[in-house]
Amino acid sequence: MKLIFGLIAFVTLLIFLAVLLQEFRYLRIRRNLAGDRQALFHSGERFHVVSALKLTPEQTLLSAVRDFVHGVEKDEGAEVVYAGQTVINGRTSSQLPDHDWEAFVITQYPNRTAWEETSASPSRRELESHFTQVYSLGMKRSAGLNLAIPALLLARRVSQIVRREPARYPFTPVPGLKVALAQAPAEDRKRMETFAAALQENLEYGRDGMVIFNFAKNGTSEERKANADYGGEMFALFAEVGAGPMHLGKSVTLEGEADFDQVIIVHYPGVEFFGEMMTSEFYQGIFPGKQLGDDLSSLTVPILPYL
Repeated sequence: MKLIFGLIAFVTLLIFLAVLLQEFRYLRIRRNLAGDRQALFHSGERFHVVSALKLTPEQTLLSAVRDFVHGVEKDEGAEVVYAGQTVINGRTSSQLPDHDWEAFVITQYPNRTAWEETSASPSRRELESHFTQVYSLGMKRSAGLNLAIPALLLARRVSQIVRREPARYPFTPVPGLKVALAQAPAEDRKRMETFAAALQENLEYGRDGMVIFNFAKNGTSEERKANADYGGEMFALFAEVGAGPMHLGKSVTLEGEADFDQVIIVHYPGVEFFGEMMTSEFYQGIFPGKQLGDDLSSLTVPILPYL
């Protein structure tokens, strides 16, 4: 009996150490590759605000975002945990102004009251007045759920190995894609060329990390099921490549009438990886399952370390 208890204790210790190492592995990835400063542990009272920025023609991106970050952090307790330059706005929400958002900033506040006091202050209005448009969406980020994500990814990876699942990465390109693009309508070709050029233009900041912002509103029950299947496949890919959800939380409307359900902010291993994924058999096979009632989806590369 002592041997059995000893074995159980040993296995439990191994699992604990594996999960702990996984947590710090993902923390290192977020820090070094995604430019994210979110602390591993934080109070459940913390309130996060995602601000989408549209610059004026006179502003340059790095200096404008630097000024915004420094202005935000003058407020007591406010901490910017991520700033990203937009690569391309993939999907535009019908609930928001039709702007080509140029940057996204995530700020952590001690609580929602701290944000409300800040947002009503003259200094905040002055800060936002330097931009053509600033839209802020709250995120109630569950500390426990976000802490569990790396552990769930580890469990998924172990399952893949034990079950000998076929690898999703490296990607297999869609056969005949170049021929199909050459024969596609001019509008589709131009859209794909613009997308490919945007990825290449952002290699400097996005070679090792790219972060996608999703403001998501759930669809019908059928759409939710399809989207869950899509999400399951993407989660399996993330388990393989060491990427995945970086911030996940319940959406909180702070201005206007937009009604989203979730804010999902996901790290990918760089713009080149993302380009390969988009043209792969894997992604093209699951993409029809991505079904939402409404969403904003913007691709960014990390710039906070350069501000």
